[in-house]
Amino acid sequence: MSTELGKYIESVRTMRELSQRQLAERAGISNTEVWRIETGQRKNPTPAVLKALAPHLDVPYEELLIKAGYIEETIDHSGYTEKVFRDDKGNVVDILRMAKEMYERDSDWANIAYRISKELSSEDISAIKAVATSLLNKNKKRKK
Repeated sequence: MSTELGKYIESVRTMRELSQRQLAERAGISNTEVWRIETGQRKNPTPAVLKALAPHLDVPYEELLIKAGYIEETIDHSGYTEKVFRDDKGNVVDILRMAKEMYERDSDWANIAYRISKELSSEDISAIKAVATSLLNKNKKRKK
């Protein structure tokens, strides 16, 4: 699986016109680590490394987990879904919880909204809320 992951990351990185060094700097990891992953020398990149790479490759974190060979199990609850990722020994490496209705309607938006809540400053989040509220109000007026 790690070769598949490496080729995938290299392909996406190249498509985004990023060098290994640029991707590494943006993700806060060493460019040697990116090289090791891309060449398949890093057999099991940690979820933390994959989580650092995902936003800079503009791919969902869970997609990288799957390509890295982590086993995905989906558990449906009444209002949300859990995706449990395990290593080849069955150890839980990460659990992602998603609002079911939002995720089913538009999974990309659900992932972006989650990343916004985790990665952006309060000021940036307020600005995004203001734009979203403005669009919702505009849409409401059109429907009248």
